[in-house]
Amino acid sequence: MTPSIRDIAYQLRQGQLIALADETGWSVVADPVNDLAVEKLLTLRTLMPSGLQPTVLIQNADQVGLYVAKIPDVAYDLVEFAEIPLTVIYDQGKNLSALLWQSTETGAAGQPMGEVAVRRVLNEEIQRLIGSFGRGLLSIPLESLVLPPVAVTIIVERFGALPGMPKRPRIMRLAVNGEISFIRK
Repeated sequence: MTPSIRDIAYQLRQGQLIALADETGWSVVADPVNDLAVEKLLTLRTLMPSGLQPTVLIQNADQVGLYVAKIPDVAYDLVEFAEIPLTVIYDQGKNLSALLWQSTETGAAGQPMGEVAVRRVLNEEIQRLIGSFGRGLLSIPLESLVLPPVAVTIIVERFGALPGMPKRPRIMRLAVNGEISFIRK
């Protein structure tokens, strides 16, 4: 039986890891504020292709502000109008598990801060899942049509449909002052 969006959102709230198929291939996702789930997810960090980092998947551009402390105005347009997968790396992340940042730097309210990668998913079914869950999903992007055996052992469900050929997202860095630099075109 195929799990429903409601079932998957429930599993995520319980701290489970989910294999998610979208336009970029497989990713493994977790609740970004659940420290136990994030700790389990980060054990898969070594499976990511070179140059990638854990990424927050969001439903729409309005959610960027939930995860980035200082956002240049151009950020919303970059995210909203991207027609191909685009991962944007911002300088100051917030509202995520402290396990993501190795740095001890903290913000004014004691929130940990560091780089955060954010990608708006283009797949409508995954967008509905994120909307149902109520916040973004922290992912380990695998950019593959096959889940590694070690990932299969710790996930509880698979969700989404794989594309015929995954699209590698463009990756860019967006500084607080609006300066843009591409990491992968």
